[in-house]
Amino acid sequence: MSEEIQGWRDIIQQNGKRVQPQLTISKSIADELDDIFNEFVRIKNSRSIWGLLWRAEEIDDETRMRLEWLLPDENKVNIAVAYLAGKALGVDLVKVVEVIDDNY
Repeated sequence: MSEEIQGWRDIIQQNGKRVQPQLTISKSIADELDDIFNEFVRIKNSRSIWGLLWRAEEIDDETRMRLEWLLPDENKVNIAVAYLAGKALGVDLVKVVEVIDDNY
């Protein structure tokens, strides 16, 4: 494990206990983000979350439209970035739940 990833894990832990994620995302949205991100990695050979969100139209219009539907406002974009970043770092920054309210 790289020192950078271990550093992030250390930051996320407090007093020897893992901090539980405070943000939530529905499982259906998380699954859709995973599919889009995995497709992006396959096509662009890149794991850049920034690149995915800002270059989705370079993949195809369908991917761009799926992201626009999933992430209609800045708060949802931010939660999606935290979710994908946590997955990339191997930590749970966003809790995936079966069903949540309209706030995501």
